[in-house]
Amino acid sequence: MRKIRKFKVAMHLKEILRRVKLSQADIKAAGFPDDRDLAVFTASLHRALEPGVVYEFMEGHCMELASAGIENDGVLGVCALTLGSKIEEEINQIVNPQALAIANIILYEFLRTAVIFAASLIKDDAEKEDFTVGGYEVLYSPSFSYGPEPKFLREAARVDAQAARKALGPLFERLNAQKINVQFENDAVSPKATIVFIMPWLAKKRKK
Repeated sequence: MRKIRKFKVAMHLKEILRRVKLSQADIKAAGFPDDRDLAVFTASLHRALEPGVVYEFMEGHCMELASAGIENDGVLGVCALTLGSKIEEEINQIVNPQALAIANIILYEFLRTAVIFAASLIKDDAEKEDFTVGGYEVLYSPSFSYGPEPKFLREAARVDAQAARKALGPLFERLNAQKINVQFENDAVSPKATIVFIMPWLAKKRKK
């Protein structure tokens, strides 16, 4: 079953401010004298979000994955979600390198929040069928020149990069990813602020 939907990404301002300060970014050099200015900047990026998610549950042999060398014989949730292209366009207009670094932190926090939301959708559907889910494995995640990859992506389980690249085109076609304006062309995913992952369904352990 394929599910396509738009959704809103929550703006966890306190968490974003905490992460920015932990990064030791020079907030004043970025042009934000105090937290209020940083909050206004965060809100402006939040308004640029155009999020969408599409996911499908695949049971048994999945031709799109198997043809890329990714085997699966159980039930699997396959998900593509995007923050849209507008936020990257907004960030590309920033010239202050310190502000760019902070924008990178904010973008990735929006993405982390979106992944948690999408994973919860898959988990909810699995539990309706008396299953639970395993951790997600990333097939694609964005990297940007204006800042490092965050911990939640650095530590995520990943499908072999070559196999994932081979699977993306067929998966996007099966997921009807163009409905959320996501494409894979010329060996690149667009919009760039997109993540693709799989989550296995697991049988619940029965109580003795």
